[in-house]
Amino acid sequence: MASHVVVIDSSLRRATIKTTPTKPLSEVLEEACTKLNLSPTQYGLKHSNKQVDLSRTIRLAGLSSGAKLELVQLSKSAGVVSIALQVPDSEATGIPNGRLTDKFPSDTTLWKVLRKFEEGGGSRNFTARGIPSTTQSGAGRLYYEQPVVQVMNRELSSLTDLQKTLAQLGFNSGSALLRLSFRATETPLEEAMLQIRGYFESVEGPPSETNPDTTPVRDESSVAVNQPIFTPEPESSIAHAQSHQETQPAAPSQPQPEQITNTTSRPVSVFRPPSSSTPAAARQLHNDSDYTPTVEHAHVHQKLLQQNSRNTRLLTDAQLAAQEQEEAAKWAAVKDVEIKIRFPDQSAASTKFGQLDTAADLYKFVRECLAARWRSEPFILRNPGIRGKNELIPDDSSKKLISDLLLRGRVLVNFGWDDNKASVEARSTKSVLREELQSQAQELRVQDIPGVVDDDRDPGTKVNVGKKDTKSEEGGGSKAKMPKWLKGLSKK
Repeated sequence: MASHVVVIDSSLRRATIKTTPTKPLSEVLEEACTKLNLSPTQYGLKHSNKQVDLSRTIRLAGLSSGAKLELVQLSKSAGVVSIALQVPDSEATGIPNGRLTDKFPSDTTLWKVLRKFEEGGGSRNFTARGIPSTTQSGAGRLYYEQPVVQVMNRELSSLTDLQKTLAQLGFNSGSALLRLSFRATETPLEEAMLQIRGYFESVEGPPSETNPDTTPVRDESSVAVNQPIFTPEPESSIAHAQSHQETQPAAPSQPQPEQITNTTSRPVSVFRPPSSSTPAAARQLHNDSDYTPTVEHAHVHQKLLQQNSRNTRLLTDAQLAAQEQEEAAKWAAVKDVEIKIRFPDQSAASTKFGQLDTAADLYKFVRECLAARWRSEPFILRNPGIRGKNELIPDDSSKKLISDLLLRGRVLVNFGWDDNKASVEARSTKSVLREELQSQAQELRVQDIPGVVDDDRDPGTKVNVGKKDTKSEEGGGSKAKMPKWLKGLSKK
C-alpha cells in the first residue's frame, strides 16, 4: 500500500503527502492544497488521466507507493448529490427504513444537511438535543448531546468537522450514505448553544439587525426548530397559480372593490365567503372543441421534439452569470404584488405589497386583520402554487416577498393555524376576521365570460397521426399497377 503520494499542480509544483491505507483521498487533497496555497474546494485529483473518487481511502483507490496524482481545477458550478441520512432507532419513528433522503448541492456543509433534514419534520431534533444528567445532584440539568456523522470510516462530530462541505468529503455528484448518532457531553445545553452561536458568528459574521417589532426572537436553546426552507416557484407556475376570478380582466362598468383603511395599516379589500359550496370555476361551461388538436398544435409539437433531440452544449460560467443578472433585473422591475389571504371560513382579504416589503410584513398585516382574541395565536401562511406544493412562507424579515420569495402579479395565500402551537379553540374556529372587516366585506363577483361561437364555414383540419393516406384505395381513385416489363425483371 502507498506510504506517500506526490501531488502535482498545473505549474508542475509538487507536494509529497504521507499516507496510510485508511487515509481518505479528500484529506490528501486538503493537505496538498495547504502546501501549495490553494483552495481545496476548487480542485480535484486525477490518476492516469482518470478522475479520483475523493470519498475513497488509499486502500480502496488501489494507489501504489509514490503514485503521482494530478491536481485539476473543478467546475465552478456545484454538482448535485443525493444524500441518505440513516438516523438512530430512537428517531426512526415514522421514517421508512429509518432513512431520510434529499438532494443537495456539493457545496452544502454537513451542518446544513442536518438542519435541512431537521426542518423537514416538526418533531425532529438533530442539532440542539439535550439529555438530563442523572449522575449529579439537582433538578436534572440538561446537557448537550452532540451529533456524530459517520461517512465511510470517518467520524465527524466537532463544529469544525461539520462545517466541511460534501465536496470536501469527496462527494461532487452521485449518492452518499451518512449515518447519524449522538454522543453525550458534559457541556450544559445553554452553554453549548452559546458556543455554537458564537462559532457561526465568527465564521459567517454577526447577523444583520432586524426590526424587533416584526421579527420574532429565535431561542437557540429550544428543542427542534421548525422553519422549513422555502423553495421558490418558477415564474410560469406563479403566473398560472392565480385563481380564476383574479386572472380575468375586469369589465369597465364593474365597480372596483372598496378598500378599507381605517382598521389596518394598509388599504384592504375584504370579501365574504361564497354562498355556494361549488366553486365558481366548476359551474362554467366549456366547449369540447377547445381540446381538439389542430395543425398548428402538431407543428409546434414536432418543433419541440426536434429541438429536444438536438445536441446542445452546456452553458458557460459567463452565460450562467448573465442569465442570473437578467433574472435579477426582471424581478427588480416588478413594483408590487397583490396578495389575497384566504381564511378558514373561505373569506378573503386582499392588499398590495411593494419591493421592500418582507414576509414579516405580510404576517403583521394578517395579524392586524384577525380578531383581538386570535392575534396571539401562532399561524402559518402557505402558497399553494400551480403544482399544489403548498409551500410555507416563513415569518422572516430578511425574506422579501418579490425578490426572495418570487411573488408577482396576483397571488393567493392560504391561512392556517400552527398545529403544534395553536390552541384547540383556535384550530376549531372558522371565522377569525375582525368585526369591522366582516361588516364591511363585500360579495366577490365573478364576471361571466361570453362563449366563443364556432364558425361553421371553417370547420378546421383534422389530423390523423400515424395513419397513411388511403384516398387512392377508396372508390374515387384507382390503384397503381406494376408494369409487365418490370414484372419480368423481378422474375429474373
